[in-house]
Amino acid sequence: MQEDHGTVTLGREAAKELPAPRIKPLASRIKLAVIIVGAAVALAVVATLLLVVVLPPRISVSPSDGASEIKPDESWLEISTSRWGASLSTVAVKQAIVAPDGTRINERMLDGRLQDGRFVLNDGSNPLVSDAEYTVTVTGTVKQFGLSGVSDMPTEQTLTFTTVTTPMPIVPTGGLKVKYGEDLTIDWNIPVSKFEYQLDGIQSTMKLDADGRAAHITLAKFEQGKEYPLKITSATSNNGRELKAPIVTTTATAPALGLAFEPADGAISMSIESHPTIVFSEPVSNPDLAKTLVTVDPQVQGTFNWPAPNKLEFVPANPWDHLQDVTIRIKGGPQGLRGIGGGFVEADASSTFTTAPAKAVDVDVTAQKVTLLENGVAIESYACSTGAVGTDTPLGDYTIYAKMQAIDMRGPGYFAPKVPWVMVFKGDYTMHGNYWATAFGQRSSHGCVGLPVETAHHVYNWVDIGTPIHIHE
Repeated sequence: MQEDHGTVTLGREAAKELPAPRIKPLASRIKLAVIIVGAAVALAVVATLLLVVVLPPRISVSPSDGASEIKPDESWLEISTSRWGASLSTVAVKQAIVAPDGTRINERMLDGRLQDGRFVLNDGSNPLVSDAEYTVTVTGTVKQFGLSGVSDMPTEQTLTFTTVTTPMPIVPTGGLKVKYGEDLTIDWNIPVSKFEYQLDGIQSTMKLDADGRAAHITLAKFEQGKEYPLKITSATSNNGRELKAPIVTTTATAPALGLAFEPADGAISMSIESHPTIVFSEPVSNPDLAKTLVTVDPQVQGTFNWPAPNKLEFVPANPWDHLQDVTIRIKGGPQGLRGIGGGFVEADASSTFTTAPAKAVDVDVTAQKVTLLENGVAIESYACSTGAVGTDTPLGDYTIYAKMQAIDMRGPGYFAPKVPWVMVFKGDYTMHGNYWATAFGQRSSHGCVGLPVETAHHVYNWVDIGTPIHIHE
């Protein structure tokens, strides 16, 4: 029994000395490895999100959008991809010169290329110049993060910036204008502290405004309608920038205010309803002075009106008398009426017209009738023969300006000797006695107004030189 017990005891000790199973430590290591790999994947995902969301890929352009006063001698147009996952496809650069008044002129697309991250012209030079605006458009692709992973996304951005502004005078295309009693003013795009010029043909003095935005040149004398060569030789802005190059232009004084009279000076047989009128070469800036500068003779009741900004009209309260001389006068000089351009009427001026006599002749080509009128009232009417179709009597308002007892008349296909009692109203067109006609009241002449001989004799004695004749249908 003891031997058997010893054998059991020995067997238990031997069992304790056998190697333990390794299953549990291996599982732990596998688990640890899974955790490490998972953490690495998570870290990679977080890093990707960080790069895409927090630090996204992009295309960088310098100068930035809205930048101004960029100095061409210190800056370049730099275009590059930043961070990761961005690529550049195209670059387009538009240049516009900024005129002194701020408008953009001479717009053009620049021919150039990228060189070491800079946009340069084809000859390798810097495209940036002063007084210019640049619009830059770049296209390319950038990486973006989505549910399906990271992908390429097309991108386009446009930005605008301007370079430094140098002093430039604001000079109109046609040169500078100066009005009587005013200085020649030159405005500047930026304040200037110094300005030099040459004005040929006239003495002058100059001063700058306190803010340097405008220069005022006072002419020693003022002559209307004069033009002087002007050269702006140099200028310095308040921040020390210099005028790029001399500016050559002209300075012109305002031209005189021109005028014309209606009716014209010397006009005769004008209607007794005529309104003496002065038509100026441009609108008048001080029309209220007209009442003190313009007079009408004879002095009658009436009013001055301005039917247009350049038109002064006198409206008499009553019609003029027949065969009356009417004179309208205007006082000139720098204290007189002024045009909106600054000029004035150089000297006193006047015009005289004569109203029509009380007598008048009316010719109705439709009714083939000649009517004599006194003071607008018909006193006699006669049948007549006016021009046939193709040789029509001219319609309109004329005056009898010549009278002849008899003349020979000839024209294409006809000759009439010693035509009596001829009253001329327009060139070869006359009113006269017609001895070869047998009937009146129908169109049959070569353009003249034909009357029976005895009727023509009576009308000849009745009309005066200057008698108006109105021919109508």
